[in-house]
Formats: sequence, C-alpha cells, structure tokens
Amino acid sequence: MSIKNSHTHTLNLPFPMTYELEQAPDSKHGLLVLHGYSDRASSARKRLLGTESVPSHVVLAPNAIFPAPAKIQDHYKEAYAWYFRDPHSGKQMISPDFAAKALIQLIHELKLDSIQWTILGFSQGGFFAPHLIRQGLRAKTIIAAGAAYRAEAYEGLPPTKVYAIHGAKDEVVPLQLSQSSFEVIKKMGYGADYHLIPDLGHTLNDESRKLIRTIIQGS
Repeated sequence: MSIKNSHTHTLNLPFPMTYELEQAPDSKHGLLVLHGYSDRASSARKRLLGTESVPSHVVLAPNAIFPAPAKIQDHYKEAYAWYFRDPHSGKQMISPDFAAKALIQLIHELKLDSIQWTILGFSQGGFFAPHLIRQGLRAKTIIAAGAAYRAEAYEGLPPTKVYAIHGAKDEVVPLQLSQSSFEVIKKMGYGADYHLIPDLGHTLNDESRKLIRTIIQGS
C-alpha cells in the first residue's frame, strides 16, 4: 500500500522580475503592458503598441514571474506565464493574485506608485488585468485584446472601464466566449466597448493597434 502525503507551503523567497521601462518625464499616466501565456514583454509591447513610442505615458512591460518556455523545433523560446489554470477543468494551480502582488511590489520598488495606469493586456494578460486592480493598482481602464472575462475577477472592483478588442477568427479564445463573458461584466457595470476586428486571429494588426492608441488617448 502506498501512502501519499501532499501538502502546500508558501515560502518567502527573493524572486527576480525582469521588465522593460520607458520613462515619460513629468507624466503621471502609464501603460502597463501584460503579455499572454508563454510569451514575453518585448513581444507583447511590439504586438500591442507597435514600434512607436508613447511619449505621453510611462510604459512598463514586465515579464511574468513563472517561466513557461515554448519549444520551437530544436530550441526553446524564452517565455513566461502569469498563473496556471486549466481552461477545461477550471482547476487553478497558482492564483493570479500571487503574481498580482509581486507586480504591485515591483511598481512600488520602482517608485511608480503615483502613476495612474491603463492596463493593456493580451490574452492571459487580459484575463489577469482585474486582479491587479483588486490588489490596489491605481488603474481605471483595462484594454484587453484576445481575452475573455471572468465575472468573479470583477466582483467588487472599483469603477473600471473595460475595452475589448477581439479577432473574428480567434481560435485560441473563441469569439463567442469572449463576447458572452464581456456582456456579463458589462451588466455588472464594467464593460465599455467591444471592438470586433474582421479577418483577425489570435493576434493584433495595424487596425487594432491604431484602435488601442485611440482608446489610450481618450482614457
């Protein structure tokens, strides 16, 4: 007979976080760029904002705290994840709140607490966004691309406007799931506008990046 003893214990250990930071002198507005699952900050920044700078905002693009390298032929691509959740069973191995607390601490230690943030998240980064506000991030706007919306993550949040951008041909996060979940948070008072991009899959294009910059200017 085998005996299985499975336990969980939280360790308080130093943990490295890497990030890209673009300063904007005298600006009190910032963009917090959150990459998707098995991706990284530099790719997300380019995918969501293109190669142009955003001089009116501080831009912080962190790599998530969990390595999630992706194998490409005979090598691995550097990549990360904000949390681990099985989308089929709903089982959650590590809560998004764990990474949210770590990122809030990074912002504090970078002395960026006074910034009013707009959260710009792609895929898992969009799912993750409301957890940061729950942990105290100064943000009133979420722009989520290629994501869906979990009502439980928004329950009790302070006033927040959520703008959705989604490709009509997204096969990773199905359009029906994204739209129906957005309608739920809209009824809760959080959904602002849902933008559907024709002929777009699970990525962004020039049209969607232009839309993102328009929303940023108006928020």
